[in-house]
Amino acid sequence: MTDQGQLLHNMSAPPKSVVKYGGLLAASPEDGVAPPTVHPDVGVFGMIVSVWLPQAMFGRSPRAILKGLDLKSGTNPEQTLLELIEQRAKELALPDACLVVPTSFSGQRPWPDALAALAIITKCSSRVWLRSKTPRLSATQKTASASLLVPPAYGDRIKETCK
Repeated sequence: MTDQGQLLHNMSAPPKSVVKYGGLLAASPEDGVAPPTVHPDVGVFGMIVSVWLPQAMFGRSPRAILKGLDLKSGTNPEQTLLELIEQRAKELALPDACLVVPTSFSGQRPWPDALAALAIITKCSSRVWLRSKTPRLSATQKTASASLLVPPAYGDRIKETCK
């Protein structure tokens, strides 16, 4: 048996590495960490896009949301709605991931349709929107709006879809 005491002497010491990411913000404090809140007009490197659900769909059941979209719910309204959300998410001119920022009602609203709002709201966590995320319909019970910080390379694509 060999003595491994020298290899294990540092096993309980916490790491001293610090990883910081300033994200897509052009202006950040001296330490390189972005401030926790973002104002849509100050230091943003990219474009803020916002969506919000029509009031009649906020907090409603999948069947009521489908009715609000003028669609038939069929035998499984939840599954039907999830399929529609996935399809609409694929169509959005967004990168596969975007930073979620505080809701800005002055931000661009390129997709005024309720299905686009559902595709964004149901695929958001508190910090990031992911196209590949499984939609959470429960998000429509407590969230009626969302804003995303979109990288500049996607700004032109988004503007083209709005024409």
